[in-house]
Amino acid sequence: MNLSRQLRLLGLAMLALVATGALGATGAQAGVFTAGAFPATVTGSTSEAHEFGTLLGTMKCGPSFDAKLEAASGTLTVVPNYGTSCKLGIRVVHVKNNGCDFRWNAGNTQEADVVSGSMDIVCPDNQKMDFEVTSEPVCHLTVPGQAELGTLTYTNNTAAGDVDLDFNLGNVFYELDNGCPFVGAFFGGTYKGSSTLTADHEGAGTTFQVD
Repeated sequence: MNLSRQLRLLGLAMLALVATGALGATGAQAGVFTAGAFPATVTGSTSEAHEFGTLLGTMKCGPSFDAKLEAASGTLTVVPNYGTSCKLGIRVVHVKNNGCDFRWNAGNTQEADVVSGSMDIVCPDNQKMDFEVTSEPVCHLTVPGQAELGTLTYTNNTAAGDVDLDFNLGNVFYELDNGCPFVGAFFGGTYKGSSTLTADHEGAGTTFQVD
């Protein structure tokens, strides 16, 4: 076989590899958040109590969420609203976001109407979410920014035009100050719960889904 034919065959093989890689990338393409009309205001209500598990025990919360979706996107930046909805046993927990948001990421389709995802906690420089546990002294559980917490599961309710979101997060990093029975920085926090996400456009309801 002459050199020019060898080079031509090698070029064809390389093109085949590139094409295969492109197909693989398309098959693994991440999902997107979309609405029936833009811009859309997305809100989330608690459908099952959210449970934040740490060395202090299990904190139970009933948060709501707010977000703006300007166009179809693979991410959604969300303001979590906990207020005083959290309790650790009988103790009330006051939650301050301190500018921290949740960023929900849409991942791959698992089955019809079910999409996986992950969550980032995004904070301004030198800021953390503060879960202030009522006690003597006050115990501060703080959560700094961190990325790729998983898993989130989005389930589209096509008839209702909304989405059920299930949280099953592990390895959440958190810190406890010297007002707490444990002090230091810890991995292994867990966060579980369910919410329902709906959308409206200019005051009127519109569909919301994760494709």
